[in-house]
Amino acid sequence: MKISIVGAGNAGCFTALYLSWYAKELEVELIHNPDISPVSVGQGTIPGALELLHNTTKFNWYDNKVHATPKTGFLYEGWGKVNDTVMHPFPAENMAMHFCPHEMQDYILKSGRFKVVEGDVDPKDVDADYVIDARGGKPDNSIKLSSPVNAAVLGKPKWDTKDALWTRGVATPDGWTFVIPMHTSSPSHNESVGYIYNNEITNTSEAEKNFGEIFDVEVTRHLTFESYMAREPIIDDRIFLQGNKLFFLEPLESTATEAYLHWTKEIYGAIINGTTPNIKKYLRRVQRFILWHYQFGSKYDTPFWDYAKTIIDTDDSFNKFLYASEQMSWDQAIGNIKYGYAQWPPFSFKYWAEGMTLYKGE
Repeated sequence: MKISIVGAGNAGCFTALYLSWYAKELEVELIHNPDISPVSVGQGTIPGALELLHNTTKFNWYDNKVHATPKTGFLYEGWGKVNDTVMHPFPAENMAMHFCPHEMQDYILKSGRFKVVEGDVDPKDVDADYVIDARGGKPDNSIKLSSPVNAAVLGKPKWDTKDALWTRGVATPDGWTFVIPMHTSSPSHNESVGYIYNNEITNTSEAEKNFGEIFDVEVTRHLTFESYMAREPIIDDRIFLQGNKLFFLEPLESTATEAYLHWTKEIYGAIINGTTPNIKKYLRRVQRFILWHYQFGSKYDTPFWDYAKTIIDTDDSFNKFLYASEQMSWDQAIGNIKYGYAQWPPFSFKYWAEGMTLYKGE
């Protein structure tokens, strides 16, 4: 049985790599257009992607051909009203990574794990039993997802960020800013700091001005985005949408790569075992966890934060998981690593809830 992935961005490459490891009974092919480059913004993951790279390519930190940097969690600065910083760490035995999409694409395509074909094709015309459409771009029919942010100013830091072992999420008057540690030799170093805001509250020139006053950066470009998911993730029982063809969510918590891998696992189950995939339920849960972070506000009392706190999207499943996590001792929360809500185990809920409500200072 043959499965073809069309598109070689982060989604396409990691999908092909996952299938080459877990679906050895399938013939895996990746078709990509070499004239289309992946995004240049620095990326972060959670631990699953690093484990996959190690298993399939023998990736290690000594022989680091993609100039990746280690990631041990996500540090929130200025969020909430109680503590100056709140760390959302990964379990001590796990680690994730920050990477440049250009370098990662080249590394995975040359891994020899699957067949690589160059070409510009329509997924409907691909000669394969199943096709995964990871070409990027918004799907024709989508569902809008709530988000308080819709724009970014990207910048090159004028300081060396690579020694930090976590992604920073710094609250600002207009939203928040990601700071991704990247090697200065990496192309993504030029876009490793991003001022995330809402352009219906803060205009572009004001956002750029505030960005420059708070951070020592060289502005590289502006972009806008919207959060959405495909209304129909599977087309004609044969074509599975993936990457931005499937969804887009804002970058808080670095959820994209893990979502790609989760969906690939569901696709594999549907093809081999006939299970029914339900990626929309999963993405809704990811969205709820992201939005929950804004409910506690930040050290800034501004129009943006007043607005962000009004976007609430919880349901019984979220509330029950949060309650169960809060009732657990730390030993229980850490011990329930495989019991999770989308991408997050109980201790992730517990870290954030306590960080927002309990003073950690002396």
